[in-house]
Amino acid sequence: MRNNDDSEDFRSSTGNRKSSILHRLSSRPAAALTLSFCAGIASSLLIREYSFSGFVAANAFLICAASLALTRNRITPALATGLAAIAITGLLLSLAHRDGISSTDLRRLFRKGIFPLAEPVMFEGCVIEESHRQGEESSSTIRLNAFLRKDQWLACKGGGILRIAEPDPGDSAPHPISLERGDRIRGWATWNTPRNYHNPGSADRAGQLARRDIFLLGRVKSPRLLEKIPGGCSNPLMNQVKAVRARVRSSLDPIATADKSQLAAVLASLTIGEYSGLNNSTREVFQNSGTYHVLVVSGLHVAWIAGLLLQITRLFFIPEKIRYLSVALAIFFYTCIVGFQASITRCLWMFLLYLAGRMIFRKADPTNILLASALILLAAQPDWLFETGFQLSFLSVMAIAMTAAPAINGYLKPCCEPLMNSGNPDRLFLQPGRWHRYGRMLRTRSEILVEAMTDSLPPTASRILLRICRGMGGAGLAIGSMVIASISVQLWIEPLLALNFNRMSWISPLANVILVPLSSIVLAAGIAASIFTGLPHIGPACLQLAEWLASFLLDSAESISGISGAWQRCPTPAPAWVLSGILILFLWSFFKWRRFWIPCAYIIVLLACLSHGSVPVLSALFEKYRYVPDSKKEEMRKGGAHLLKITFLDVGEGDSIVIHFPDGRFWIIDAGGLRLPPSHEGNAYSFDIGEAVVSRYLWHSWAPQIDRLILTHTDQDHAGGMPAVLKNFRVSEFGYSGTGSDTILAAILSIVREKRIAPKILQAGMQDRIGAVNIRTHHPPADSGLQSANDNSIVLHFSFGYFSALLTGDLEKAGEVKALLQTGDLRSLLLKVAHHGSRSGTSDAFLDRVAPRWAVVSAGWNNPFSHPSPEVIARLRKHGVQSLLTLNDGAITFETDGTRYAIKTHIRGILEQGFLRQAIK
Repeated sequence: MRNNDDSEDFRSSTGNRKSSILHRLSSRPAAALTLSFCAGIASSLLIREYSFSGFVAANAFLICAASLALTRNRITPALATGLAAIAITGLLLSLAHRDGISSTDLRRLFRKGIFPLAEPVMFEGCVIEESHRQGEESSSTIRLNAFLRKDQWLACKGGGILRIAEPDPGDSAPHPISLERGDRIRGWATWNTPRNYHNPGSADRAGQLARRDIFLLGRVKSPRLLEKIPGGCSNPLMNQVKAVRARVRSSLDPIATADKSQLAAVLASLTIGEYSGLNNSTREVFQNSGTYHVLVVSGLHVAWIAGLLLQITRLFFIPEKIRYLSVALAIFFYTCIVGFQASITRCLWMFLLYLAGRMIFRKADPTNILLASALILLAAQPDWLFETGFQLSFLSVMAIAMTAAPAINGYLKPCCEPLMNSGNPDRLFLQPGRWHRYGRMLRTRSEILVEAMTDSLPPTASRILLRICRGMGGAGLAIGSMVIASISVQLWIEPLLALNFNRMSWISPLANVILVPLSSIVLAAGIAASIFTGLPHIGPACLQLAEWLASFLLDSAESISGISGAWQRCPTPAPAWVLSGILILFLWSFFKWRRFWIPCAYIIVLLACLSHGSVPVLSALFEKYRYVPDSKKEEMRKGGAHLLKITFLDVGEGDSIVIHFPDGRFWIIDAGGLRLPPSHEGNAYSFDIGEAVVSRYLWHSWAPQIDRLILTHTDQDHAGGMPAVLKNFRVSEFGYSGTGSDTILAAILSIVREKRIAPKILQAGMQDRIGAVNIRTHHPPADSGLQSANDNSIVLHFSFGYFSALLTGDLEKAGEVKALLQTGDLRSLLLKVAHHGSRSGTSDAFLDRVAPRWAVVSAGWNNPFSHPSPEVIARLRKHGVQSLLTLNDGAITFETDGTRYAIKTHIRGILEQGFLRQAIK
């Protein structure tokens, strides 16, 4: 009998859990639908070859099975098959969006060779984003409509980013051109497809552009090659949008002086979503404080505007339905002004769904509205699921709805609400529970204290003190709610921020409490300045107020981010860690399971591990478990051998080499770079190779610190990324040649002194030994006498067992002659070809002396110098050297234990492995 009772109890508890889950799913159906839909979209990443009709048939079968199960009252099978059908629907939409391209799609045209690449082509298109300055060029986003091929115009469909060179100041007839949204243009440009930097940890820039329907990057050598076509591509709505944006920009022109340009950029970013004027330092200030979202027009700003409009329309006694419809139209128009970004579009759809609920007299559940809007957006744009902005926007609101709101309603509100009604006998709070009891106790003690203090005073004093108590309760509820919401949001999105931006802001919860309300005030002042511009007295006063508030916002963010320990950079967590943490938080919040501290503890432990990723023991531990090697291809790693790894990063037209020694130390030789004119570097956003490529690789590798950072010479393509690497990592020693002096080296040495890094001048004859690895400096000598920076490049020779490598910087023929005069063995199995394969180096005499087996050329795709030179490749082939190019293979890694070796590339994987004694000539 007891066994039967136990089995009955087990079945009863199982049935109760099942009914509880079904109840939660039925109360929030959008959650199950959206999660299944997202799972289907995500699975499209794993599918390359498929039968679309087969998926359609499978989906139809699942729908029929779900309907049949539902008619027979089999709820669980019906739910399972129905959600599977939703997942396949998401998969089908994602595949159709990715692979279902028309005959005029740019991707089809340039794959078939119809659209010419890497050569001038005449095109016609429409400007969909205003131009902005970037260095000596302006950049605009174009929607291409047609192109000229063999005297025939062909239709095309797709977007491209067009860079236009600024006119030469010495040109006798400069022809500047200013492109605005809606302009129709025609001209000549050279187009190429976007290309990623192929390194472990690098962002998928080409994929990000493709999700914006941008498939080409073009360049116009002169504005003379472009013309505006009368009529344009505008419609009445776009003309109104252009007028509003132009009015806002013109109202901010008085602020946009040389020393106040960033204040105007902050105001433009807040009001109309124009971010191009924000420079790197301004962006970093808000990123470090964890408040970068206040500069991006987000749902917070739209909600503030919607609330203000609702209050204004209520004053005019407008009927509720008309009031909500008018506000919805206003939000739609504002969305057109700032652009249909994920956060704004999400807010628009949430408001429309809320409005629909009010129209049919249904109570709106915030989580249902949020997930339903996500489902609508993903049905239209499945690729948005992989956009970081989309993920952060929805996770932030989900954190507020599913974590912060229950915490506020369950803990904070019961404590503060009784105090907010102190002295009001009509409002009594008799609900059971610990927190309600605390609230009643707080109110009672406040009333007793006020009565004791005003016993001998007039009744007015008692009313004043009670009003102060009510104000304190309201302030406590407002501030506490903001703190809880900020902490909840950070708990949900911080792992995602670490994954995408390698940045953790510990002060973010406090910074958001201060800067979020302040940014709303700045937004109001910016809108007022735009509305009243041109009016005497009122316009200048509003503009001056907006300028002062923007300055106060920027200064506050700088002060907060300047606090020691307020933020830090962190290594890249495994995506599985991040996904599992967010999923656990969602499930715990959705099903309202007890012990909510469990998912919170998981996230906190994850963040703590990331924050201590620079500790060698912890980084080694996590490196062990975050990477599972292929046992067939990684025999040396499987055997636990200590390896020397030399990785040549793909940094485009530049050099950056990462050396990981067997004892765990890291050396970095050069950090790539991108040339920007000094006159514009401080005034606009610029792409930084050191931040986006070199640092990302090091974070992906969980590099604990850099033991030596070496600059071979001061060319921008080697030194441009140095400042970012110096700022992002702890560097023990900085090595440089000491020959020559210029502004680039002075700026780098200034950072070295500021961070108290030990500088070291490297000259020929110096030797180092790290474990079993010997390093010898072969060039330049102390009395070089060479004038060229390339010829004074540092040349290093590494030897480890049977392995040897020679790294030559940008050494040219004069430098090679000097290096050949030095004593010491230059023979090496691996040669880093000097100066990206330029014909000015890698002579026959040098190759005879080095006698390499492999040669690595670091060069950029479609670079303007035609590197590597065919002559150099021919010389290498003549000497029996196997050439490897970063422009073809991405990052190239040599691994060796001194006896065996393996050559791996990021694109092609394992290329070669074997024993070094067999590789020696």
